[in-house]
Amino acid sequence: AVAWSRPRQMSFSTVTLFYQLIFGTATAVLLFRFSLNSPMEITAVVLLRKILCEVTLAGIAEIVTLLVVRRASGLGLERARMLSLQLSLNAIVSLAVSGAATLFLIGSLTNVRERLTIVEDQIHTVVVDARATAPDRPLPSHIRVAGSAVQLPLIVVPTRDIAAGAKQLGCTRTDRGDQGGPDDRNTFLYWLRVCVIADRFGDKTVLVSPRALVVESFGTIFTGLLPLMAYLVLAELVLFGFRRALGRSMKLWDEAVQGFAARQRFPRGEAPFIESNAVLGMLRQATDDYLDADEERERLARTVDELRTAIDLRLLSGLRIEDAALRFVELTPGAGVCQRVVPFNPADRSALLPLRGTNDIMAELRLAGADSQHWFLLLAHDYDVEAEEWRFGCLVRLRASQAMQTKMLHNARLIELGGMASALSHELRQPLFTISLAAENGATMLQRDPPAVGRAREKFARILEQVARASAIIERTSAYAREERGDREQTDLVQAIHDAARFMRPVLQNRGIELIITGGAGVEPMMLPRIGIEQIIVNALQNAADAIEQARTEQITAGTIGIEITRSAKHVAVAIRDDGSGLVDDLAYSPFDAFSTSKPSGKGTGLGLFICRQIVDEIGGTINLANNSDAVGATLTLTFPLSHPWRLT
Repeated sequence: AVAWSRPRQMSFSTVTLFYQLIFGTATAVLLFRFSLNSPMEITAVVLLRKILCEVTLAGIAEIVTLLVVRRASGLGLERARMLSLQLSLNAIVSLAVSGAATLFLIGSLTNVRERLTIVEDQIHTVVVDARATAPDRPLPSHIRVAGSAVQLPLIVVPTRDIAAGAKQLGCTRTDRGDQGGPDDRNTFLYWLRVCVIADRFGDKTVLVSPRALVVESFGTIFTGLLPLMAYLVLAELVLFGFRRALGRSMKLWDEAVQGFAARQRFPRGEAPFIESNAVLGMLRQATDDYLDADEERERLARTVDELRTAIDLRLLSGLRIEDAALRFVELTPGAGVCQRVVPFNPADRSALLPLRGTNDIMAELRLAGADSQHWFLLLAHDYDVEAEEWRFGCLVRLRASQAMQTKMLHNARLIELGGMASALSHELRQPLFTISLAAENGATMLQRDPPAVGRAREKFARILEQVARASAIIERTSAYAREERGDREQTDLVQAIHDAARFMRPVLQNRGIELIITGGAGVEPMMLPRIGIEQIIVNALQNAADAIEQARTEQITAGTIGIEITRSAKHVAVAIRDDGSGLVDDLAYSPFDAFSTSKPSGKGTGLGLFICRQIVDEIGGTINLANNSDAVGATLTLTFPLSHPWRLT
């Protein structure tokens, strides 16, 4: 019962109390009534004694388990750094109530034992006084001792027939020192079954049974214990209700946090506690305000993006008009800020330079180079004299005179954006799958007892890593759409390959494919787009795995992928070799074209190798895919020249 209760955050003492009230009561009734033939009063007191002792020990055990925990690593115990408010309150209240009731019971039972010891002398005194007062009269059949309302049965028997006389009174033993040791006299069963030898005269013996007095004493104890037991049960019920109310509050808090993380409005619900409800109300209002602002930001971003697509709108900040160029920070929704230096046509210099120092400007100009025939409108506001720049502005392409040219450019832009949307959908599928799997595993680990916090933290770190990966993919795709070079960082090429292989290894193992990585010694760090390199390796491994699966359907034994990293004087080469089905004839000369694929419908988009080529072209390398000349399968070869400017020195 205790093992079942702890994962549910239930108190030891609560479970112990109700367990004993149900199963302990049934066991006690069966044992004492049918086996020991004990009166109901004594059965009830013994049962309550057991329940109180169990609940008290459970409370002590719970306090110990709250204060002392097992060390996370190695053997031994250590002090707990945090306590459960609910379990601590349960343990303290239960221990206080059950402890008080137990002390009362112990004192009462001690008084009963002492009183029964004294009653022996009182019985002897009563019998002797009765014989002395009326020696010729027979003794009464019942006598009463001081402080008791019950009458005790009395019988006079020949001394040689003491055992038979005791049996008539329902006794199995007699007491005046001839039977029973001190240990027996401390048990309630002894006093239920004993007959006291009150007096002896001639060959006669007077026997008295104190059973009725024992039953009366235990009945008094039971009556005194009932209010304490009722208070204990009531306290446990109140604590149980408090636990449920606290659980409802924590559920509302969890929904609030999860809703905020998922950027969702959580439903309105009243918490059981005033303080918690007030804080939840503030959090709900803050979440609503945040989501309203976020929705407004998204609407503005979509509007700006549509304007950028339709009229080539560029939002500016920190604009300066220099002698031959415009210097500004371009604000791009979804991509952040970027410093720009845009040369303008020298013929417009005389029109732009006099605008310096003017608070609001509006001017038409042409850019230098290929766009010298296109006119742009420059708007700027709020000139900062100290910084010598305008805080806000925009640059808009004016309509060209030829309507056909405008339409052609617009259609080309739409086609390009459509291609980028498909590429982005393909590339984001893998990191989103990893995020979903890591989130599910992390939530499962937090539900364990005890929660696997360390492993859950690793899963959530993996989620952050994949979010950064997805963001980098989006930024790279946006950079391609703007015909810009992707950001590079100091990258250990060998480590990036191993990281991508580690990501794909579970998929390969599930398919029964062996991955072998060799070489890499002496390869120095380079300035490369790490996410792009990993994406190339992941796509290559995925294609190799698909080729191996295809070969197996054609009854060809396959199941090995090898990655070989070599360094020469001029470049670093990475060869990814498989023993799959190889390239089909239709794709042998165009494997890197967009939407070119040999996979069945719904299994591939034909964009994987296309994107890989774009990444390699951007970093100045080469990529080649060809069938193996000496065996089945194909090999994808990547080369990175060491003489390229992005190599670290």
